[in-house]
Amino acid sequence: MVDRMTLSPQQEVGTPVTLADYIYPAIQKQYITIINLEADVLADRDLEGVHQMRVSLRRLRSQIQAFAPILNIPKVMGIAQIGQIARTLGKVRDLDVLQDLLENYRSSLPESEQTHLEKVAATLVKRRRKEVAKVKLMLDDREYQYFKLGMNNWLNSPQYMSNAQVELSAILPDLLLTVAGQLFLNPGWWIDLDSETEITPESGVSQLLTIHGETMHGLRKQVKALRYLMEMFPDRYPDRYRDYLKEFKQIHQIFGNIQDNLVLDKFIRKVLGKRSPIKLPILYERLARSNYLNWQNWQPIQERYRQSEIKQDFKLLLIQDIIK
Repeated sequence: MVDRMTLSPQQEVGTPVTLADYIYPAIQKQYITIINLEADVLADRDLEGVHQMRVSLRRLRSQIQAFAPILNIPKVMGIAQIGQIARTLGKVRDLDVLQDLLENYRSSLPESEQTHLEKVAATLVKRRRKEVAKVKLMLDDREYQYFKLGMNNWLNSPQYMSNAQVELSAILPDLLLTVAGQLFLNPGWWIDLDSETEITPESGVSQLLTIHGETMHGLRKQVKALRYLMEMFPDRYPDRYRDYLKEFKQIHQIFGNIQDNLVLDKFIRKVLGKRSPIKLPILYERLARSNYLNWQNWQPIQERYRQSEIKQDFKLLLIQDIIK
């Protein structure tokens, strides 16, 4: 267990706040959460345990990736290793989400469709049992133990590059702008429904997601990375910063909903075959409607961030309005 605790930046009065003052407690917080959730995950007694452990691993990975120019870390706590652990947990979490989503849709479907979905539900249970077994093996394997050893060693004796001691206000905008710049270059901001199409809007969104689903999922991951990074520094900026953060959270949620529907569709087709939409017409109508409503929520945000003035305002906020 970690045997070193550091004061938060707010407690270190009278000295310039550096990026290292923020990095250490952020990484420490996520790691302690991961360790504290191990028992719940191994016992499989709480679905939230898997979810929260996966979230902490994702946040940790985002932090280490964003702070790579500042950190001097061993390979065993690199983003590749953390990503592999998170993906193993993620397979269980994804199945939990699918079970919950399927049940929500299933309860109001005609009896004929509910009967078809019994096989899907049974397959989910069986698949989850296998993935839980893999998680338990992973938490006991050598790679995971090396990861914990590396984390403990780094937290007991953190190593940074020389720029970690630069005053926060001089380097934080560069980090945030790097992640934001990659996000704003994503082509997903310019993907639209074809206004000339004669098909229904719901079908139009379904076709769009079939073609561009990977691009939009990539946009969601980039939004998530920026969100996680911004959530570390709300005290360094005025309220307008939190307004932008709220909007990025909304984008993350919108495309999370769509992704859940797409994954459920893929799972059902794998179990019931390509004719699933014919066997389950009401369910597929509701999936399409859900995706359409989420896309409607996305469109005004999409249009807003296409405006150069909005992106410029956000960038200037990060550069000029940092609280020193």
